Amino acid sequence: MKKRSTEILQRLIKNQSKKYSISKLAKDYHVTQRTLRNDLAEINDFLEDLHMPEIYFDKDGILEIKPDFDRSLVEEKLYEMDMYSYKMSSDERRTFILISLLQNKTYSSMQKLAEELYVSRITILSDFENIKEYLEEFEITLVSDAGKGIAIRCGKEKKIELLIELFRKIAINIKNDGFFQRLVLKKMKIRHSFSEIFTYLQEYTNINNIIFIDDVLYDIVIYLFSEFNLETEDPKDRAIDSKTRLSGMDYMMVYVGYMVDCPVTENMLSRFRNYLEKNQLKSFVKTIDEMELYKVITHFLLEIDREMSLDLTTDSMLVDSLLIHIKNMKDWGDYEVELPKEQNIAVNYDRLEEAVEKYSDILERFLSYELSDNMKKSIVIHICVSLIRNRRYAPKLSVAIVCPGSMATGKYLEAQIKNYFDFHVIGVIAANEVLQKLEETEPVDFIISTVPIQTQDYRVLVVRPFLTMEDMNLIQKASFECQQRRGIQPESGRKSLMSQLDAMMKNQGVSNGLRQQIEKVIIEYEPQDEKKSAISELLKRSFIVKDETEMDWRTAMRRAAKILEDEYYIGPEYIEESICHVEEYGDYIIIGEGIALAHAGKEYGVYKDGLSLLVSKRGIVFSDGETRVHLLFCFSSKGEKEYLELMKEIVTIGKTKKRMDELLDMNEDQIYEELSTIKE
Repeated sequence: MKKRSTEILQRLIKNQSKKYSISKLAKDYHVTQRTLRNDLAEINDFLEDLHMPEIYFDKDGILEIKPDFDRSLVEEKLYEMDMYSYKMSSDERRTFILISLLQNKTYSSMQKLAEELYVSRITILSDFENIKEYLEEFEITLVSDAGKGIAIRCGKEKKIELLIELFRKIAINIKNDGFFQRLVLKKMKIRHSFSEIFTYLQEYTNINNIIFIDDVLYDIVIYLFSEFNLETEDPKDRAIDSKTRLSGMDYMMVYVGYMVDCPVTENMLSRFRNYLEKNQLKSFVKTIDEMELYKVITHFLLEIDREMSLDLTTDSMLVDSLLIHIKNMKDWGDYEVELPKEQNIAVNYDRLEEAVEKYSDILERFLSYELSDNMKKSIVIHICVSLIRNRRYAPKLSVAIVCPGSMATGKYLEAQIKNYFDFHVIGVIAANEVLQKLEETEPVDFIISTVPIQTQDYRVLVVRPFLTMEDMNLIQKASFECQQRRGIQPESGRKSLMSQLDAMMKNQGVSNGLRQQIEKVIIEYEPQDEKKSAISELLKRSFIVKDETEMDWRTAMRRAAKILEDEYYIGPEYIEESICHVEEYGDYIIIGEGIALAHAGKEYGVYKDGLSLLVSKRGIVFSDGETRVHLLFCFSSKGEKEYLELMKEIVTIGKTKKRMDELLDMNEDQIYEELSTIKE
């Protein structure tokens, strides 16, 4: 089969729940629909040899698979193909020859290459003419010996440079796992997979709160992948030790090398530094403060709230999921889901998309890169899921978690699912028992599994044991679509009241506004349990100051910080850095109605973890001259503890105007008592 036919078949195997249309495939591969139908005929010839049913496009142009299509068997046979069965393009053939030359420590015979690739010697000679021309770009020459064959002679730095370009060409990455990619990796005798290198580098960046601008993460991963897999023998090259002076990005290589059990040598480190310098990659790597990023996301959602009254900032699960997404990877996936236009969750989708587009610059200024259309679409989907999840009359979705055999893996996956999604998990079930168990228990909306499950009765989402951003988006999308199909299920009490309100009001916008006001009143007057707040762990009574005058935001930030500075919690440079952040990124420290949180990194003079509060009854005026803040917190952290719960509590203070008005009328003692407990 040709490359395109093989890839189409792989997409069907890997993505069981996704539907592919002939128009979408034609667009993806830049071919006509007629060409795709020829590809389909080639695929069906392959399936016929396996005694598998044909696949076909239905009357709507959707690629359909019959129930008895055995994905596991097809995948197994697909990867058992040899180079006679797989029809390499001339470009793939030349790439394969170059990989062979790089891997071979001696000479390569043209005749043997011709036999291995099932082509004539004349074809190989033509390929080498093109290869010779291609290598001139890298200042690499081919060495020819009449009795031995052809070889590449160059230093390892040039070899790695060539390998990187070849890997880019064939898209060696964690998403592409095609026949040709496997063939190349097998030829190279790969010891450390791309996904392994990627996972460890991402692990390092998560620990150290590093994000990459543009495609720099991929650039660094592909470099390390090439370096750690290309063998070299240099007895003079010494491994680095404790005496070696390391800079910030050196530690990335050292960490990954340690995790894959490949000691980093002085020459390896030197080559890595040269690569970063030559490609100017250091300027595209940014260390972020998690608390700062949390504030930026909250401020972004607050602006959407102000325009659409959706109450998004109080959904900590939404903020957490966006925080994880932004930290883990820049591009958030390619979605084919169409956002419905009917307003069955009381939100105007067109208006929501416009709001996300309008305020995306808040995120972009902080991240230093533009959000792609996919990212913005992902945000819209997450917000829609949040709205569905937080409807008080929407029952939870029910899911089953499946693993191949190890309950430890399943329990770990369950913990992640419960942390990020509000699902009813019926249990963790072994893969060979799941269908029988589901017949005996309650129905589920879908299955989340680490392995493919052959069933037509349930939707199966295949994810990794350690959820990636792609997995999270897949689950979010499935949740959204499932709730769309299910529709609203009115229930008794408060839920019934809300649904009746919708039925009585002709204007959806008025109904939505009334519903939110009623919810707020109910929340304010319901009996509430109290417990000690995260705020009380840091905020001391003496760290609260009231002011009756109006002031600008710089003056207010310095005054709030002075409380901590006088008690030796922070140095004088701390608040100046925080002010610089606002000047650079905008009013992102405003994280709730009337609430702001000033903060800077631990490297700017933090001696102790602390929290102060400036209360301004007349208001603190921010950069636009209109936005007013009444509660300005100043927070310092040495970075040894996570304080996201503190952030969530501060955000919720401004949830109702009534509570804010009450706080502004209180004295310092009363404010301290009010903020020391949280009401549930």
